Amino acid sequence: MIRANRIETTTRTNDLVRTRQYITKFIEMRSHLQGCALKLQTVKSHQAMADAMSSTAKAMEMMGDAIDEVMDQEGNEEEQDKIVSQVLDEIGVSFGEEVPDAPSLGTGLKQSSNTEKERIPEAAGGGNDDTALNDLEARLNNLKQ
Repeated sequence: MIRANRIETTTRTNDLVRTRQYITKFIEMRSHLQGCALKLQTVKSHQAMADAMSSTAKAMEMMGDAIDEVMDQEGNEEEQDKIVSQVLDEIGVSFGEEVPDAPSLGTGLKQSSNTEKERIPEAAGGGNDDTALNDLEARLNNLKQ
């Protein structure tokens, strides 16, 4: 009987050792499979990012082409010239006139020394007879003093 128990105990012990080895192998295989799954997930996310960037690049190219087409259109040239002329008329400049030279009297600001004469900026045209312009210049000079 003792011998039978010993054989049974040895058999069960061998089964226990094999089971523990199988458990260790299963744990190793599970960790290996989890690593593979993580690598697959990384590859999928890289592929999704590449697809998104590709579609974004295509959209940007289409937008660039659309902007180039709009910029290349010359049909609005008359309207542009009309608007430019209107703005220039509002500020008193026309294409036929030359732009007057700036005064060459220095900076045109007050000098800090008492010995030099006070310099006040003048309009670019010099002595203009327009009363509204003269009035504005006088008001500006009063504000600066």
